[in-house]
Amino acid sequence: MPKPVKKLRCAIYTRKSTDEGLDKDFNSLDAQREACAAYVMSQQHEGWILLPEFYDDGGHSGGTLERPALRQLLSDVKAGRIDVVVVYKIDRLTRSLADFAKIVDVLDEAEASFVSVTQAFSTTTSMGRLTLNVLLSFAQFEREVGAERIRDKIAASKAKGMWMGGGVPLGYGAIDRKLVIIPEEAATVREIMTRYLKADSIKALVEQLRQDGVVSKRRVSKQGNVIGGVPLKRGALKWLLSNPLYGGEVRHKEKTYPGQHDAIVDRELFDAVQAKLADRTSPGSAAGKHTRVALLAGMLHDDRGRPMSPTHTRNHGRRYTYYASNMNDDAEVPALRLPAGEIEQSIRRAVASWLRGRRNLQEMLISKSANEKIAIAERASELATEVESAPISTVREVFKTMSLHVVVNTDEISGAFHPYMALGFTHDSDRGQTEARFEIQLDRQSYGHEPRLRLRPSEADKINRDNRLVELLGRAFQARETLLAMTNDETQAIKTTRLRHLQRLARLSYLDPGIVRSVLTGTQPKSLSSRSLWRMADLPIRWASQHEALQLPNF
Repeated sequence: MPKPVKKLRCAIYTRKSTDEGLDKDFNSLDAQREACAAYVMSQQHEGWILLPEFYDDGGHSGGTLERPALRQLLSDVKAGRIDVVVVYKIDRLTRSLADFAKIVDVLDEAEASFVSVTQAFSTTTSMGRLTLNVLLSFAQFEREVGAERIRDKIAASKAKGMWMGGGVPLGYGAIDRKLVIIPEEAATVREIMTRYLKADSIKALVEQLRQDGVVSKRRVSKQGNVIGGVPLKRGALKWLLSNPLYGGEVRHKEKTYPGQHDAIVDRELFDAVQAKLADRTSPGSAAGKHTRVALLAGMLHDDRGRPMSPTHTRNHGRRYTYYASNMNDDAEVPALRLPAGEIEQSIRRAVASWLRGRRNLQEMLISKSANEKIAIAERASELATEVESAPISTVREVFKTMSLHVVVNTDEISGAFHPYMALGFTHDSDRGQTEARFEIQLDRQSYGHEPRLRLRPSEADKINRDNRLVELLGRAFQARETLLAMTNDETQAIKTTRLRHLQRLARLSYLDPGIVRSVLTGTQPKSLSSRSLWRMADLPIRWASQHEALQLPNF
């Protein structure tokens, strides 16, 4: 009697480094999964069975283990729910030799194995593990050497003044990998540069160009899609104004070289624009050469008297800045933390609002003459505008003059300042005893041991709708209608990957209507995004459970 074949539960893991193309009906993750599923099916005689769970990491680099689906996969392996991990290629699982060793340790401890369907290796033997380690070492070396060669080639080519590709800027066209001037667009570029020298700011010029119908360069992709042709925004306009290509040069990192293409703007005009840009750029801004100036450094404390110092974190290449309580003296008490941009902007608005309030100035102006009252009121209005819109370094000096002091607790921000010197009061006897005060309400959310504080939005704040999230929900309802309209025969005939994709989309149409309503009105929490919603492996049916799974408050 033949010995029964042991069942081996197989889980497919897929990964793609970027989000590009993941919204398509059949994407790279689907292609990987289809190939892996076919391989598992070919091993059915060995007892292999495919588990229904999805372990997809779209938009995650293979250079780290901090990937949601990978963490869930390894957790299931440790729990004994998986016998074989199946991937399309080894580098889908990891690109790091050290991380690969950690994964193999987890698999060995759970007596599970790892299989790559396009590479004949297995981790079930010591020789297989050695071969995989050697393969990964050479792959890592090859990537690093290739990257160095490309960087060296680009540097050498740009030093010769060659244009090395990328988006073709307004004013130029690309012919045989060389930039050639398009007269009509070049005239637009020269007009923009000339108008900037007369404009009050880039922001003002953006509005002028929008009213005049000036748009960005229009391009047609290989698929026939039209890209560009939209009004210039501040970032795009600043990039255009500072682009050395228009002056006949090529930039490489911090250096510029004479280019092989013709200049659109003469040297005198281009240098004048660069001088104005440099003069208008705050030393503490992102475009400055120095590190960011913290507007409230030394002025901000928590309710226990601890200074709240500027700090930052990085995530997916982006820098996020905060003010957080210093923990040196009172490590037992959780730190308070607030997003730097939000609190700085809110305090700017609060101070400016106080300065514009005529009643706030009445006590200080009692002993003044009519002309003095008018002059100080006008100065208060000008100072309010300066506090709201001037560069950080300028506003910081104003706040120092006012002796601004801000205290943060878990419910609100309390601020106090003395506006006398900034408003032109020169003698102590003129200043009176009035101290300006303001309060800003906060919302508190708990994440582990550390309370997170968010500024409560005011009625005047603009609502920004997440169009990607709205689009995802629209596709979800469309997928549900498609599935409900399909007959049993049509369901059987459709490809498995396509069916699973529709099912995964359709489940999002069963969200709590309160969540859907908040998405459509743009009032959903910032933690809710199209990426976080799509990556949920199993959306609960009960609405209360959905709020808990998505870490959302009840609406």
